Amino acid sequence: MILKYLDIDYHLQQADLVFTAEGSIDFQTPRGKIPAEVASRAKSYGKPVIVIAGTIGKGANINYRHGIDVFMSILQTPSSLEAAMEKTEKWICECAEGSMRTVLVGLSLAATLEQHRDGKVS
Repeated sequence: MILKYLDIDYHLQQADLVFTAEGSIDFQTPRGKIPAEVASRAKSYGKPVIVIAGTIGKGANINYRHGIDVFMSILQTPSSLEAAMEKTEKWICECAEGSMRTVLVGLSLAATLEQHRDGKVS
C-alpha cells in the first residue's frame, strides 16, 4: 500500500542512488519488508541501493542477493534503547552523510582510474 501511494516506481526511475531504511536488517528482510521491495524495484531500473538500519541482525548478508548493495547501522557505539530512540534522527543523518561521503570517495576513485586508463595521469 505504501509503495502504491508514494508512486515509488516513478521516483526510482528518476534516482541515481536509492536510500531506504529499516529498524533492523536481518535474514527476514527479504521476506516482505519494505527495503527488500524497494531494492527489488530499484534493481529493475539499474539503481544502486543503500539501506540505513537501526541494527544489523543475524543473516543480514542474505540481503545482498535481493538487490541491496550496502547496509549500514546508525549505531556507532553500544546504546540503550532509550538513548537510541532519543538520538535516532541525529544518527540517521550522520549515517546518511557517511554513506554519501563513501559514495563520493568511490566516484573520485573511479574518475582517477578513468584518467589513468586514458593516459591523462602518470
